[in-house]
Amino acid sequence: MSVQYIAPVLRVASLERSLAFYQERLGFALEFSYEGFYASVSREGCRLHLSCGTPTLRDQTAVEREERIDVCLGVDDARTLYDGLVAAGVPFSVPLRRMPYGTEFYVRDPDGYILGFVQPAE
Repeated sequence: MSVQYIAPVLRVASLERSLAFYQERLGFALEFSYEGFYASVSREGCRLHLSCGTPTLRDQTAVEREERIDVCLGVDDARTLYDGLVAAGVPFSVPLRRMPYGTEFYVRDPDGYILGFVQPAE
């Protein structure tokens, strides 16, 4: 037996809106959509599942102030990806920056989930 992948499941208010964001803005491809309430998107081996429902209530201001993330995605060229997402009009909660562990930026999706894109330090 081997594990094939991991896919965080994000509860989203509108599957249609979320699919548009992940596909059109972040460049993910639709893997499947099931009966209008559940879908999977992927990009370069990274998968996210989206489940239609009421997202968990939370203090979004505190989440962003404390720079928390919901999903961390490892990338090999944070600068190029960041520039492409800026051009696509993606909302950022943390702009591109260098940290001791690498280069990163955080994106906010339509439901307030924060995706951290991190290029590890060499």
